Amino acid sequence: MAVHQPSGAFRISFGQGMAGELRRVTGRWWLVAALGVATTVLGVLLLANLAAAVGTLAVLVAIALFVEGIDEIATAERHRTRWPSYLLGAVWIVVGVIALAWPGITLLTLAVVVGIGFVVAGIGQIGATVTWRRNLPVWGLWLAMGVVTLAIGVLALVWPGITILTLALWLGVALVVRGVGALWFGLQLRRAHRAVEA
Repeated sequence: MAVHQPSGAFRISFGQGMAGELRRVTGRWWLVAALGVATTVLGVLLLANLAAAVGTLAVLVAIALFVEGIDEIATAERHRTRWPSYLLGAVWIVVGVIALAWPGITLLTLAVVVGIGFVVAGIGQIGATVTWRRNLPVWGLWLAMGVVTLAIGVLALVWPGITILTLALWLGVALVVRGVGALWFGLQLRRAHRAVEA
């Protein structure tokens, strides 16, 4: 009979025969930690360049969105239900690629493209949080972030000329918070990996 034991920091339940799977998951701690560092640095760079030219800001925002998507997908295994993280990650990657691959993108177009991404991501995060709130730690925080993301996306579409800085500011803060969280999660995975290998 399998004994189900939650693995504290990352909420993984396992029984007999699951040691290999746990070893595989925790063995990628370095990737999660590296993404956390990169995401934090990128968030700080974005916040430090809010007054940059449109072209520079567009590139930074596009790269930030892409990294946000990668980070969302890479850390999906901390949740029992992973598809919301995969969906949000895919949205950010697509929007980031569009913004980065669009030569000569204007401030207005950038705000609209990013605004659409924020709306889709906000709706997705709200829906996923409400649906899976019993399996999500601090689900109220995730819900609040989804509502704010949706609100900023709507504001960007209604008033794009004035909200690109708001988008960049919110994205920068979100990247720093997510980066620090990913770094912490990576270190927790490292500790668990050592325990499994012992």
